[in-house]
Amino acid sequence: MMKTLRMLGDKKSEVVEIADLEPQDNLVVVKIMASAVCGSEHPIYDVPAPIPVRNGGGGHEGAGIVWKVDKAQYVKEGDRVTIAPMPAGCGQCLACAKGDSKHCENIPESRSDGGTHTQYMRVPESRLLAIPDFVSFDSGAMIDDCVGTPYRAINRLDVTAGETVLITGAGPIGAAAAIIAKFRHATVIMVDVNDYRLEQAKSNGADHILNPNREDSLVRIREFSAGGVPVALECSGQASAQKLCLDAAEANGRVAMLGIRNETVSVNMMEHLVKKELNLIGSWASTVPEHFEIIELIRQGLSVDGLITHRFGMDDAPAAITTFFEGQAVKTIIQPWGEASSN
Repeated sequence: MMKTLRMLGDKKSEVVEIADLEPQDNLVVVKIMASAVCGSEHPIYDVPAPIPVRNGGGGHEGAGIVWKVDKAQYVKEGDRVTIAPMPAGCGQCLACAKGDSKHCENIPESRSDGGTHTQYMRVPESRLLAIPDFVSFDSGAMIDDCVGTPYRAINRLDVTAGETVLITGAGPIGAAAAIIAKFRHATVIMVDVNDYRLEQAKSNGADHILNPNREDSLVRIREFSAGGVPVALECSGQASAQKLCLDAAEANGRVAMLGIRNETVSVNMMEHLVKKELNLIGSWASTVPEHFEIIELIRQGLSVDGLITHRFGMDDAPAAITTFFEGQAVKTIIQPWGEASSN
């Protein structure tokens, strides 16, 4: 028997035992060594109970060891891997040819048993990406989503040394964006209403932290940046933060929207796009090539472990979920074979 986290709705979850998994054809069994809690799990956490029972728990940011294989062609037992949060593409369409399979035009059916908040997960081998020995499982779990999402946006915005970058939202995505921007020798302004997360951002190198509940963030941002920032990343999904990024960007500035809570962005077409000539993009997830680019950055010294504020063993996995969604953590990691700790 193996342990797994089951989401129950109404902000509750439990650890249960289920039957061991066996590989089948291209479905391989991965021993999960680290699983990160993501903000996108909030709808499952907060939905009214009861919710449908799944074989395994939630979670889509995981890393581990290939444990058992059947007819796998590309991985073998003992390989260190991450589990890509999205199914692999068809490999034949234009998007796949460009290495951007998340926009695949013909995504094949992808079966897997539950999510990564578990001791073992059965998953198609096409979703497994290799990680070298120098990448910890904790870091590996965050590469393809938490780190990959802002990394892709920062690449597309071409952030360079010496630029000032405004980041709204000091949760995992925003915090990772700050770490990446600092690695590129940019100046970072972080805005959030959560003082705990702001302090964590400061400890990870943010140059200025602002809480809009206590001060006029737009005025302060303009003071820090001599009138406006060349780059802004919106990572909270809040309408007020989206507007702040558009207002704070300088003429010809570059703005990326990453937050997913608010579906409507209030863009003043005349003031923001026409008169200021802003370059506005949306950015979502990362690609397989970017997985290996991030690994190279880790080899060069990019430290993503600083995002982790709490670690929990499998028996305490419900506390990992609660701690995260109560806002008193930046990134919580479930270590299915470890014990609880915090930074």
